[in-house]
Amino acid sequence: MNNLNYFSEQNHKPIKMIKNLLFMLVLFSGIAQFQASGRMKNIYAESDFTVPMNLVASNITFTSAHITWDPIPGATGYTVRWRASTSAVWLSMNIPAGTTSADLNDLTPCMGQMVQVIDNASGDTSFPLTFYTHLNYCRSTSMNLGTLYLSNVSIIPSGGLPTMVSASSASNHTDFRMNPPTHIELGIGSLNNVLSVTPTWAGLPGTSYVKAWIDFNANAIFEASEMIVSTMVDSTNPKAFIFNVPSFASITQCGTAMRVIISETEPAGPCEIFTYGEVEDYKVTFVNTNLGVDETSKPKEISIYPNPASEILYISGLSSETDYEIFSVSGQKTGAGRTSENSADIRHLAKGIYFIQLKNKENITRLKFIKK
Repeated sequence: MNNLNYFSEQNHKPIKMIKNLLFMLVLFSGIAQFQASGRMKNIYAESDFTVPMNLVASNITFTSAHITWDPIPGATGYTVRWRASTSAVWLSMNIPAGTTSADLNDLTPCMGQMVQVIDNASGDTSFPLTFYTHLNYCRSTSMNLGTLYLSNVSIIPSGGLPTMVSASSASNHTDFRMNPPTHIELGIGSLNNVLSVTPTWAGLPGTSYVKAWIDFNANAIFEASEMIVSTMVDSTNPKAFIFNVPSFASITQCGTAMRVIISETEPAGPCEIFTYGEVEDYKVTFVNTNLGVDETSKPKEISIYPNPASEILYISGLSSETDYEIFSVSGQKTGAGRTSENSADIRHLAKGIYFIQLKNKENITRLKFIKK
């Protein structure tokens, strides 16, 4: 009997050992999972609180902007970096702890800009913020996509200026100002210019409202006096409208804008958020088509900007691309070339004071600038 008990106990020992091993494996696995889960929670918590959020660009001019973001608890400082959309080179500045704003200067005019903010302690980087260094207008958009939209917007200027045709698909709001094929040229004081629109419905055609403004005085506000169209349209009514350009229209560095709104309900103004419809913005440049012979023969005043400059020097007043030479204050020639889109690349220059000499036809102009 004792022998039988002995053999029974011996046979159960391996089973007990296996059970114990399985218990230990499950126990350690649970601890490891708990620890991993805790680490992931810590990672997520750290990431949530160390990524700069809510970047906003304000006070935007042709060459500057003010950037703000939300503070990060315990931050030791930030790095703000930015670049033009046509450049691969980032510029940066350090921002001390407790400060959540930065002023960007010497930006390239009429250009898209990208900005990011980095938390120095963690190295976490914000999502990029994009803005444009041109006139910035109030927000207007529809909330429902595709039910009603502008499938075509066209401008036929008087005075022989080129026609603009913009065929597009549905959107809530599209800003075409950075799209050269849709840029509009209008003569100052011109009469009988034509704006035509083609409304498109996803379902059965109905009635809708079309309103359009042009910022003639270039103050970044679509004023009531600048409305060129306000009417109701349907699938049969004509959708071509005649408008005039006032003699006080402003010629600006980056042009101004036209806004066209189509909406199922009548929009109260140019800054509306509405349910069904679409908003489209276009770049407008005013040109003087009525210059006399004596006026056109006068040489234009040539100027440069920005000054000081760090990368690109822009030249206004040129009638065509021209050759240039750059000299140091000691008279040493430090560069030469031909302007491209009325600009000169000065990135190769060391910091200091220089003169750029331009030969515009038979006229030679020499201007001083600072490379920073």
